[in-house]
Amino acid sequence: MSALANFKEPLAIVTVFTIGTLINRRRRSNGSISEKDVETALDTPTLPRLTSKLGSRNLPSAILAQFPFLVEVWYWQLTYWIYQGLRALSARKIAGNDAIFQTAVHHAQQLLTLEKSLGIDVELPLQRLILHHAPWLMTALSRVYFSHIVLGLIFLVYSYTVLPRHTFSAIRRTLALENVLAFLVLTVWRCAPPRLMPHPQYGYRDIVHESSGNTAWTENKFRLVIAAMPSLHFANSLFLGWCLARFSPHAALRVLGPLWPVTMWITVVATANHWVLDTVAGVGVLVVAYRWNRVLLGLLPLEEFVLGVLRLEKPGA
Repeated sequence: MSALANFKEPLAIVTVFTIGTLINRRRRSNGSISEKDVETALDTPTLPRLTSKLGSRNLPSAILAQFPFLVEVWYWQLTYWIYQGLRALSARKIAGNDAIFQTAVHHAQQLLTLEKSLGIDVELPLQRLILHHAPWLMTALSRVYFSHIVLGLIFLVYSYTVLPRHTFSAIRRTLALENVLAFLVLTVWRCAPPRLMPHPQYGYRDIVHESSGNTAWTENKFRLVIAAMPSLHFANSLFLGWCLARFSPHAALRVLGPLWPVTMWITVVATANHWVLDTVAGVGVLVVAYRWNRVLLGLLPLEEFVLGVLRLEKPGA
């Protein structure tokens, strides 16, 4: 069963990306090509007829023109794997370094002390309340926790499909910059989550791992466990809910969207994966990323250079 769990998330990601690519395909217009053109090109050793139809556009560029969402798949993969790669390198660099782990625990203790002074240290009371009165809910919350990436991708496909291109582009840039800022914060100020605090003394239970068991995603040597501050789970859910409430053309989603960050906040706090102040820091990172997302436009010359080297033509809006 554990082996099967290792493939659930990758399969869901591929499925969402495939659906997003297909529903956003373009029919033959404005220089794009039909499915028949592509099939003919793939079966033909040379492509003179296709090239004459497309001018200087080569086959990969023609495919991108018909399936423009493939560019978004590339953007997401680039953002995700750079972020995860840096986290993995950080995890291996500090592996076995007791001093860093002790510092992370000390920072967590500082957060808890501050929360107590503010009267917002609700992590343990909330966890115990649910465990005592609705233990079945913890299994549901664990599933919510792991739905973070897949639901985010569904939101990405939805936004690309229904929102104006300039709005979607700002959303994409915000999410990318948010990852950059979050990594900087968690590297400079390492903090242990509640679930890693000494159990006899603090009493937090690691609900997510108790419910899901060990999989390649929850237990591996490249997983950075002392990365509680800030909470991207909450920040991304808040951004998703806010975007739906503000931009969605569908009334039902404008109403339901804000319920997602509420659900995620309860999830990350009750499962002892984040401190309350981690979620506050997540909001701060999100606000900065949204306010300054246009700085990523400075990377456009680099994108043009890469496309030129690969002889690819980026599809228009």
